[in-house]
Amino acid sequence: MQGARECPFCGSTDTRKQANFSTSLMVRLSYCGQCRSTFEVIKWGDTEDTLDIPAFLDEREEPPGT
Repeated sequence: MQGARECPFCGSTDTRKQANFSTSLMVRLSYCGQCRSTFEVIKWGDTEDTLDIPAFLDEREEPPGT
């Protein structure tokens, strides 16, 4: 599975993304199918193109006065 991360609790790679965001914008929530635990994954260097970013955060306008 592409992007599967190792579960920090049981070591299984039977994991899947549960949500793009968790307690902050820099982590996503993942789920382990083996031990049925949820865990956070830091999105440092992720190459996933499709994130469910809320529209107000996806606006890429330059700040006024620049």
